[in-house]
Amino acid sequence: MRDVWRVGLGVGVPFGAIVLLLPILSSSRLLIFGVPLVVCWLFGWFFLTSLCMVVVWLAFDRGGDDG
Repeated sequence: MRDVWRVGLGVGVPFGAIVLLLPILSSSRLLIFGVPLVVCWLFGWFFLTSLCMVVVWLAFDRGGDDG
């Protein structure tokens, strides 16, 4: 069950945020500092994906051994 949570948080959340929400955000005309929202969303998820991986490491993998 721990593996499901690890994959879900580390891969599923970023995947869902980009693949599922990108079509919705692409129709928006909102600009953030002159940059379209969809571009800000994609670049923001570069950092948020790393944050998800850090959370997975801290919650599941930091103190344990794999073997």
